[in-house]
Amino acid sequence: MSDESPANPPSACPVSRRAPEQEDRPRPAHTAPGRLPMIGHTWPLMRDPFKFFESLRRHGEIVRIFIGPRPIYVLTTARLAHQVLVEKARFFDKGMVYEAVHPLSGNGLLASGRELHRRQRRILQPLFHKDMIKLYSETMTIEAQALADSWRPGQTVPVDEVMVELTLRTLVRSMFSGQLPRAVTADILRSLPVFTRGMVARTVLPAWLCRVSGFDKRFLAAAGRLRSAVDEVIQSDHPDGVEGSNLLSHLRAARDPETGEPMSDDLIRDELVSIMMAGTETTAATLAWTFHELAQNPHIEERLRAELRDVLGGRQVGYDDIAALPYTRAVVSESLRQYSLLMLFRRATVPVVVGGVELPAGADVMFSQSDLHRDARPFPGPDRFDPERWLTDQDRLPPRDAFIPFGAGNRRCIGEGYAQAEAVIALATILGQWRLVPARGHSVRRVAAAMPRPNSLPMTVLAVDKEGSDLHHV
Repeated sequence: MSDESPANPPSACPVSRRAPEQEDRPRPAHTAPGRLPMIGHTWPLMRDPFKFFESLRRHGEIVRIFIGPRPIYVLTTARLAHQVLVEKARFFDKGMVYEAVHPLSGNGLLASGRELHRRQRRILQPLFHKDMIKLYSETMTIEAQALADSWRPGQTVPVDEVMVELTLRTLVRSMFSGQLPRAVTADILRSLPVFTRGMVARTVLPAWLCRVSGFDKRFLAAAGRLRSAVDEVIQSDHPDGVEGSNLLSHLRAARDPETGEPMSDDLIRDELVSIMMAGTETTAATLAWTFHELAQNPHIEERLRAELRDVLGGRQVGYDDIAALPYTRAVVSESLRQYSLLMLFRRATVPVVVGGVELPAGADVMFSQSDLHRDARPFPGPDRFDPERWLTDQDRLPPRDAFIPFGAGNRRCIGEGYAQAEAVIALATILGQWRLVPARGHSVRRVAAAMPRPNSLPMTVLAVDKEGSDLHHV
């Protein structure tokens, strides 16, 4: 979460208006090689999007690809992404991925248009203030501790799945007054992966292929189950006249600071679904990748454990401890750098020049945070998991504009502070009791989804004492 996002622009601009530019004589974008009739670049994009985005850097800062017959302008540098998200944000609106999200999030922040987004962000921003996150952090600690207490030495756990369950339980208890019924939880856990993985395919595959393959039917069914699950909880969580501390109570009580109007029940549902979608698999993937990287880099894990011992001394972690855990925060930042969102889209509302290329009104612009964060120019040794890069002198830190795991500008993720607090608290709690080691014979790889995830991540848990030494060996 950030309060530094610039104010949103007016909702409409005359079509004839042109963005002021300093570049002279705009040039056409270079088209990436490998375009095929009918499908454009869809095949390499779907087959291995990570390699595909990396390959585009060789062809310039802005490269045109085709999804079917539709041109997409891909930004390959953080400098241009910052232009679109911040400097020239008033000339862009939500793009293709928001159309894919809409069946689930409705008019929530993830997919709402410019004016509604501005109104809703004004209402929701106080609910993610640090004082509220401090309140939510009590639930984060309780849920992380319950998970750690449920494990047994030598047990092998599917860390990728367990982290989704953890973040979902934590978020639900922050959102509502109680726990979800087991059947509702099962529906959400079954549907969320279908939706988040399907966002990518539904964005880049031709609509006809999604229909005839049955993919659209499964995708929309998952969205329907998720919305129904949240509706069920909202209807059962009736206000009792007493101000509650959960997110639903605050949304019911919230008023537009300019008009004094409350949110409709439908819009409350849309916002809760958006928060659930954005706040579950993204944080879960970050935690899963962090445990994977710690297992691959024992010297990093040992330094992290040393910090936890020095600061916590074996007690439970709380919100006020987060500021005193700089190395733990750096580990989280490094995970966010290496494993960020796969694709982010914007659409030009007027003719605009970006990177010396003139984009027509309606042009779709895309970039991959996952790829931008592996650019060796701002991040030397980009494939190396190195928390130290976040702890160096101020003038040697990666450029602030180059690190955008939560986006930037007027659509920067409102839950950034919540997600970072949850990740630190979960790590500190679990590592206080356990060391996670890779299951023998299993190879981990990235799988393309809205938030890239491990194909699977079975790990064996070893109990540790307060000094971080293993108590049990497998």
